[in-house]
Amino acid sequence: MDFFKKIFSSKSKSYDDLQDQDSLNEKEKMTEDERFVYHFVQKGGQFFYPDDMDDFKDELLKLLKFLKVDEFAVVEREYFHFLEKLGIPVKYSFQDEDVLLGGCESLIAEDGAIMTTSKNTSEYRNSELPKRRVIIALSKQITPTKSQALIDINKKYEKPPANIQTMSMFAPPKNDLSGGRWYETYLFLIEN
Repeated sequence: MDFFKKIFSSKSKSYDDLQDQDSLNEKEKMTEDERFVYHFVQKGGQFFYPDDMDDFKDELLKLLKFLKVDEFAVVEREYFHFLEKLGIPVKYSFQDEDVLLGGCESLIAEDGAIMTTSKNTSEYRNSELPKRRVIIALSKQITPTKSQALIDINKKYEKPPANIQTMSMFAPPKNDLSGGRWYETYLFLIEN
């Protein structure tokens, strides 16, 4: 059987095929962190990796100016108090035009998606929250797959939270056929 494949298959690969193969080989060599960042940025997400808390605060303040808003909206109490202590303008309510800042459960390396639960969204569905998001995550939250992320959630909580969702589109679709809701997303990844 291999004999026939060798005879009838094309003997030369195109330049594009070789490039695709090289690209695939490079992706296979990436760490989970690198794979997540690669897919997240490819989908239109904006990525920040602050060096320390001063850098984190400076970048958040710059982002407020860039987004032309006076404060971040939050629905998670711990983020509200954390940002207040840092001196970042914040409010505990939101409207559609606001920028929502919060956490997530997992960052999915296989496709650059962000998994949230009711613990992060206060029982709101993603479609009910503002489209502009700032996500704060720790590097230990990166998981290889969605199924592993679900396993991690079940291990983390005695009673798993409701409303498990993923965000995976971070820029407007290139055509109307794509469907789905996209989120203008800025991710701050902090070392554990």
